[in-house]
Amino acid sequence: MSKLYELLTDLATNPQKQAAFAQSPTAVMDAAGLTEVEQAIVKSGERATIIAAFADELPVLSIAFREPDPDPSPDPDPSPAPDSSPDSQPSEGI
Repeated sequence: MSKLYELLTDLATNPQKQAAFAQSPTAVMDAAGLTEVEQAIVKSGERATIIAAFADELPVLSIAFREPDPDPSPDPDPSPAPDSSPDSQPSEGI
C-alpha cells in the first residue's frame, strides 16, 4: 500500500488528521513521507489526477472485490417465451 493511499485513508477517517491537514497540509504530507510528486497530486485537488496515481493498484482491488459467481443472465431475468404451439390451446367441450 502506498504512503499516499495511507494518508488519504487516514484523512478520510481521522478528524484530528483532518484538522492538522487543514492547518498545515505540507507538514502533514511531509510527516506521512509523501514525495514531491505525490504532494503535487494532492495539492492539485483534481479527482482524475488522484485516481490516476493509483492506476497500478486498482486492478488488484477490483479482483479482490469482484463477485465470486456472477449471474450470466441480464437483469431482470427474461420471462419465459409464451407457448405458441397449436397443441397448447385449451380444448372445448369434450
